[in-house]
Amino acid sequence: MAETIVNLVLGKLADAVVKEVLHLYSVNKKVEKVGRELERIQAFLKDADKKQIKDERQKHWVKEVRDIAYSIEDAIDTFLMEIPQNPPKSGKRAAIKNFLRITKKLPAVHNLVNEINQILEKMKEIEDSRVRYGINNLGDGSGDIKLPVRPLILPDIDPDIVGFKADQDRIVKKLLDETTKRRSVVSICGTGGLGKTTLAQKVYNCDDVVKQFKVRIWVAISDKFKVIDVSRKIAQQLKLGDQPNEIEVILAEIYKKLGDQPNETEVILAEIYKSLGGKKYLIVLDDVWTTDLWTQISAAFPDKNNGSRVLMTTRIADVPKGMDPNSEPYMLKCLTKELSRELLLKIIFSNHDPNKISIDDLSDVLDQFVHMCGGLPLALVVLGGLLSKKPRTYAAWSSMSRTMRWHDVEGINLHEIIGTSYEHLSFAQKSCFMYFAAFPEDYTIDATSLLRMWIAEGFIPQEDNRTLEETAESFLEDLIQRSMVQVDSRSYVGSIKTLRIHDLLRDLALQKAKEENFLLVYTNPDDKMSLSRARRVAIHNLDCDQLLMSPNLRTLLCFYKGSIPNCSKQRLLKVVSIREKEENIIELGMFMGLTQLRYLSLAGRVSDNYDQEFFEKVIGRMKFLQTFEVRWLKTIGGNYFEFPRSAWNIKTLRHVYDTYLELPASTKLTNLKIIGEVMPTQSWEIELPHIPNLRSLQLYARSSTSNLVVPFLSTLEHLTNLDIIHDDNLLDMRGFPFYNHLQSLQLFYESPTKLTQLLHEDMLPCHLIYLHIWGYKFQQDIMPVLEKLRCLKVLILNHAFESQKTTCSSGGFSQLEVLELGFLSMEEWEIEEGAMPILKKLGIWRCDKLGVPRGLQYLTNLQQLVWTDVGDSKANLVRNLCQHVPSIDLGGH
Repeated sequence: MAETIVNLVLGKLADAVVKEVLHLYSVNKKVEKVGRELERIQAFLKDADKKQIKDERQKHWVKEVRDIAYSIEDAIDTFLMEIPQNPPKSGKRAAIKNFLRITKKLPAVHNLVNEINQILEKMKEIEDSRVRYGINNLGDGSGDIKLPVRPLILPDIDPDIVGFKADQDRIVKKLLDETTKRRSVVSICGTGGLGKTTLAQKVYNCDDVVKQFKVRIWVAISDKFKVIDVSRKIAQQLKLGDQPNEIEVILAEIYKKLGDQPNETEVILAEIYKSLGGKKYLIVLDDVWTTDLWTQISAAFPDKNNGSRVLMTTRIADVPKGMDPNSEPYMLKCLTKELSRELLLKIIFSNHDPNKISIDDLSDVLDQFVHMCGGLPLALVVLGGLLSKKPRTYAAWSSMSRTMRWHDVEGINLHEIIGTSYEHLSFAQKSCFMYFAAFPEDYTIDATSLLRMWIAEGFIPQEDNRTLEETAESFLEDLIQRSMVQVDSRSYVGSIKTLRIHDLLRDLALQKAKEENFLLVYTNPDDKMSLSRARRVAIHNLDCDQLLMSPNLRTLLCFYKGSIPNCSKQRLLKVVSIREKEENIIELGMFMGLTQLRYLSLAGRVSDNYDQEFFEKVIGRMKFLQTFEVRWLKTIGGNYFEFPRSAWNIKTLRHVYDTYLELPASTKLTNLKIIGEVMPTQSWEIELPHIPNLRSLQLYARSSTSNLVVPFLSTLEHLTNLDIIHDDNLLDMRGFPFYNHLQSLQLFYESPTKLTQLLHEDMLPCHLIYLHIWGYKFQQDIMPVLEKLRCLKVLILNHAFESQKTTCSSGGFSQLEVLELGFLSMEEWEIEEGAMPILKKLGIWRCDKLGVPRGLQYLTNLQQLVWTDVGDSKANLVRNLCQHVPSIDLGGH
């Protein structure tokens, strides 16, 4: 929709700072005229969009409107970049300086006026052609949807396998079939959107499957797989390397022994084979398109006649036979009408039993929706997410049914259903959704980085009583509720950590992004010509240091290892993100002219031509930077760059991540919300930094500056996440302004051999959800105090107390889900019946003196128990008490 782009440009023209600068240089009236014309044209875009699929002339008209909007944005951004944006000062001398400043910038003003005049002439031509094309004004130009104010954390919609229970049981039976000892392939086959991956995930996490297979590995494949990438993913899950660079260490050792460098893939596959050994394993290969992959990696999976299995999902029925001639693929079928109706109702009425919902007056139109979805679970889920946002009236539902272009009545029009859900998004949300096209297929998307990029792009409007971050998160939650993206993981405080998007929905995002010239995904060297026109570029797995990109480029996202394209001439860039570590070769010089950056995320190696002084100068010129993430940036020679002190002068900073940050006392950053590891300095004794809106902080206090911790924390009213590393007694937090809303707290004491004071009730914030204590060897049993934290979901205690006996009393830790204990000297632990009623995970490490806890059997909801160094004498007793626990790891016992 061109209206999405037009709306973004209108938002820029309405910005108070932009309007002030344009007024200062006396070009505001010209630009305002362009804005009015653009608003008038926008009123016709909805009608045009409804007809453009059928009428090429109208499609061309929409493209012209989009292009003119881009031209306006380019003209304004170029002008703002070339002139100073400081507010005018008062007084005669200031007036003279302002006059001289304006006089020097007359060429830039002249260029803008010329461009605006050309744009106005073009807009008149567009208006004349609209009449010829018969595009009518529907009367509503904005089309924007105001999101209701609601809690930020919404329950994730889970279709929970409606109609799949029988399928799940059959697949599990195949996997656990003891009559088949050889390694065999079990495949789930069916068209896109049937729920193959969802079903495989349910099977993968089934209790019986978890108990039977000592090793379980999940790998997403896709149609553009690379054997080396697949082998690395498997190796990492086998702990051959928790991080990609650890694989390199293994390879280096092998090269050293052999004296040369063998084929890397073969080396890794050989290591996988060695690691699997005689273990009974389950390997899931999700979304396989050809048998080529299996031909190249199957030798890595030993066949020891121990019942090992490979579970595969595919859309192509011939693939399973090519992998295992003895295997019959399990053909997943579409849902029946009855099950389709049940699933659709479950999504629309997410908190109700579908069998108890009365919708007599909506039954007919509901049946129409069910019929058009063709039994595809994905279609039902997406459509259900859309209907859940609509009034539950016949008029609203029947109107929606009429406006959806379901021309293929007998077929399954999945793209139409998904497309309708897209059209019902607000303008800002459409831009946010198209942004998902930038990420590679099956990519795990970091939600925090995504939200920050949305903000940097200008997609997120400022709303009353909300930060931009809160509004961005509400946008994301809304997309999740509409089932357009999927939550991969959440933090224990409820925020989204990682995301995934179904490949069919990603296809839709790609389609829309291409139509709008919104974003180009560069995966093919033949696409080079398109780069000259692209406004946003995402580069996937291609070495492209010589690429020539559009001078009007706004965004550059690199998902690969190697040299980074030279973007020194793309002076309007707002977002630059280099996603891989270590392998990237970065030329700092190309960032010198990128003064308009809002988001900068870099990791890798820098040419030895650049030093810290140059780094300071580069960052200091970025006056509009909002997010600055530069992790482990070092020269090729191995010297690390320090965090540039010049960054503290950038007033727009919102998010900063680095380690050992020395924050100057004079710092005044009212926009800063998140900061990395901060070290107080002696200068704070004169003046404390002013960052009143900080939400997240890691504080590292040396003994020489520990006296500054309390005064500094007393200035932070909005803090929700706090990590403290210092060498002093535990802080009594009752006096801090953030006491009532701190959610996550980590306390690290650097001298765990020293005994500290007693822990009293109310010293810790009462609404904590996550608490990690390390090194505070309290002199008393602290469980009676901690179990009264009624919101606590995660508790981690390491070197935390000296008591030999501890008790978790009935009713205590009512919300606790995860408990981890490490390096504790206690000998007895009693768990009363009714304590920790919903505990799911229990981990015990290096508690050498601890006997088997009394009452362990009362933890009836426990899903995972990990206890290292448990000893032979205790292992059998623990297993007897925990027969109800699906996953038990007793360190080899």
